[in-house]
This record gives sequence, C-alpha cells and structure tokens, in this order.
Amino acid sequence: MFPIVKFMNAVKKTLSARWPALHVVLGNESCDLDSAVSAIVYAFLLHSLQNGEEAVGVVPVLNIPASEYPLKTEVTHWLQKHGILQNSLIFRDEVNLSRLQDGGSLRVTLVDHHVLPPADAYLESSVVGVLDHRPLDPNAPTNERVTMIVEPVGSCCTLVAEQVMAKNPALLDPVTASLLYGTIILDTVNLNPAAKRVTPKDIEVASQLARLMSPPPSSLEVFQELTEAKADVSGLTCDQLLRKDVKVATGGGLCVGVASVPLRVTDFLGRSEGGRCLAEHLATQGYQMLLVLGITITQETVTRDLAVYCPDTHLREQVTSALVEGQGGVLQLAPQECDGVESCVAFRQGNVGASRKVVMPILKAWLATRTS
Repeated sequence: MFPIVKFMNAVKKTLSARWPALHVVLGNESCDLDSAVSAIVYAFLLHSLQNGEEAVGVVPVLNIPASEYPLKTEVTHWLQKHGILQNSLIFRDEVNLSRLQDGGSLRVTLVDHHVLPPADAYLESSVVGVLDHRPLDPNAPTNERVTMIVEPVGSCCTLVAEQVMAKNPALLDPVTASLLYGTIILDTVNLNPAAKRVTPKDIEVASQLARLMSPPPSSLEVFQELTEAKADVSGLTCDQLLRKDVKVATGGGLCVGVASVPLRVTDFLGRSEGGRCLAEHLATQGYQMLLVLGITITQETVTRDLAVYCPDTHLREQVTSALVEGQGGVLQLAPQECDGVESCVAFRQGNVGASRKVVMPILKAWLATRTS
C-alpha cells in the first residue's frame, strides 16, 4: 500500500484520537479536484514533518457535505483511481470545527483559497497557514503568525508539489506524484498557453512530477481522461449540476450563488425546464441571484459563456452592467439567447482565459457598492 493511501486510511482514527492540537487542512467550498488533492497531499506533507515530542493530529477536510461528493465526478474518479476511497475521506459535515475551536485545540491551514467565507469567519483565529494560487485578496489574513504562500500559478497543486519537493521529496512516489500531476494538467488545460492559465512554474513542476512516474504519462491522455470524468454529468439533475461546483458571494443584503457547469450555458438552460429548476434552486439555497458559468474544454479550444438568473429586474440589470463593464470589460461579453428562460440574461464570453477567479472579484466589487 502506498504511503499516501495508508495515511488517508488512518485519518478518521486521527480525527477521533486525543492530541494536544488538531491541524485541519481545509480545501475551498467548491471542492474541485485542485482543492481536494491540495488538501490531501498538503496534509500528508504536514503529517510527515511531525516531531515526535510535539506531534499534533493532521487531517485533510473536504469542504462539502458527504452527500455532495458523488457530484464531484472528476474528484471521485481521480481519487478512486489512486486508491483513495470515499470512506477514507473526511467531509465538512463529519467534523465539528466550532467545538474544536472552542476547545482551543484547532489549527487550520487553508488551501486553494485564502479568505474565509462569512459562515466560517469564526475560524480566523485558528488559521496558521495559507497556500493558494489566486491573486491576493485585500481581506486576506494579515496576522504575522499566519504563514502565507500565495502565488498566481495555474494550479494550487503546483504550489503543493513545490512544498513537497522542498521539504520532503521522498513523499513523491508514483501515486502522490500522479495525483498532483493530473490535477495540474487539468487546471492548465494540458499546459496550453492559449487557455491563459499556465505559468512557467506549472510547466516545470509538471515536468518534474512526470519524471517520477514510470512510464512517463501522456499529458494528453491524462487531460482527456479527467475532462471526460468532469464532463460526465449525464446522471445529474439540473439542481445537482448547480451544486457540483459552486461558490457563494454575499454583500449588501444579497446572497449570490456562482455555479460552474461543464457544458455551455445555452445547453444547461435547455435542461432547466424553462427555468423552473433555477427558481427552485434559488428558493432552496436562499440566493437572491444565480450566476451560471459554462465551460467546455478540448485540447484545441476552450469556450465560455455565462448566464445571470434573477427575478428582480433592477438587480439583474445592475449586476449585468457590472459584469459587462467590470475591470475594463475584461470578460468580453456578447449577448446570446436564454432559450426562453424568463428572468435570465446570457452572454458569450470572448476572454476564455477569465475563469471564476476573474468573475468573483467583479461580483464582489459590485456587492460592496450596495447597501442593504
């Protein structure tokens, strides 16, 4: 059994054991492949660096309820392929972070994000580390006790791999190297500059990881395998698609869901029963507005489009204007049909390199201008 699989098979025992402190490596709330693998491998690294006399428990936590794990089709596929099964994972609803916080025994490292959502703001005093590849947010922790590693690369796993190479390269057996490698390949669209995600560091780290596997992997085959797993939404309902990869932005009395779906928005809207599932999703999730970001990826092309669904016409027009004009029109939006869905506007996105990491700051800036 490979060491990282052995580590993961023991994390639930680690969680229930008595320790001077418990160190939780927490991924982001979308729990995409980058977030999940970053949390697992970085926790594995921290565990390996423990000093016997000062050892604490280290566990990765996937930041979704266990019931939503089957929605993360590329995550379930890639982890299972590497011997990490669902019953060895710890999900957010399986650990009481508030109780641990109250007991004074909690340490938290954030991976693949560096700002806690409002619902998790209480954890801020327990944050001791950050590892993220997004542009630094003005609301990021500034406490000197927080070790910040924030660098705009294509994949957080690039930064995780860099840390492993620097601190304990012996951990990079073929399984751990492959977990990281595949994630970097998916995040950077097979290291394709046209997708505007890859950086020289991603390319260098991926190359180093590939040399640790025998035979060396075909990056194209890995990319195709993971994109097919991610796009396999044939068994998902409209509501499940909206929960598959979602983040939430709040401000000015509004709660906005921002869901990424692995198909064109125009195709998604065609599955929405004339918008009925969108209205139901807003009601069940407590959103006032929903942004749906569509993407299709092949080795040759990336296409993006987006839709804004909001029953309030005034709010819909306001946020649409912000998205079209934000950051000098960086998204390059052009109107397209909404397939007859009411309370909805849709756009083709000319800047295919602008992911949700670009959309979210525009949305948050608009929310900050509102008063509740």
